[in-house]
Amino acid sequence: MRQDEPISMYGTRLQYIQAIDAAAESIAGAFCNGEPITERILRTICSIYESAKVEQHFKDEHFDTAYHSPITGELEFLIARILYHYSQQTGKGWSIYLRRQESKTAPDIRLLKKGKTFAVIEVKAKAGWIQAFLSPERYGHDKQRLATGISNFNPDHLIANVRAQLTKYCRTFQLGPSDVFMLLPTLALVHRKKYSTDLEGYYSYFGSTSGLPNENLVLLSRDKRLDLSCSVTNLHATTDFEKLLAKLSAK
Repeated sequence: MRQDEPISMYGTRLQYIQAIDAAAESIAGAFCNGEPITERILRTICSIYESAKVEQHFKDEHFDTAYHSPITGELEFLIARILYHYSQQTGKGWSIYLRRQESKTAPDIRLLKKGKTFAVIEVKAKAGWIQAFLSPERYGHDKQRLATGISNFNPDHLIANVRAQLTKYCRTFQLGPSDVFMLLPTLALVHRKKYSTDLEGYYSYFGSTSGLPNENLVLLSRDKRLDLSCSVTNLHATTDFEKLLAKLSAK
């Protein structure tokens, strides 16, 4: 390429997204072959985080960067394409809508069969901003700060807003509570070292705040403080995603 020749940003970005899609297709194929796939999903997410740090390649004595780009869009795409390839490989005939709006409502992922929505999946790369919705201890901490005047943040308002959004999905797409899911790779930024809530406690609390079945919280790792943006070896994969695919297949 000549120095004055423009770089194809579209083509470069397309290659990256195609790499994520290829990983999604391979993961879907592994599930169809009866293999566990959640650890592979987690490792793919780790790779996406690594790619998000590429700006650090340019660090020198006159340039530095202290944070990485958000990966929410890539994570949503990965999950959506796993569902797409699973449907293609099994002949389910699903349509997968990613962030597509209908009736002023745009879930992260919407699954349709014969033109009718049968499931919605909200995907959170990290959930630090809705900690009180997912952690009873964070809820108690925020309520105490509100009561003592240290903060004017009311966690009840946050919970009501998130729950209203989930309820809106049910109303807009004529779904039941069992048809709406929230997927979160890990509880990093939700679970603190001093917290005592165990994994079952988080599922139970999610059920109480969301109005959805406890098991509709889809966690990919049992390690409550696992940070996938850092170098990790043991990912402690759950089987929640495999169970999710089984539930969707049965609908």
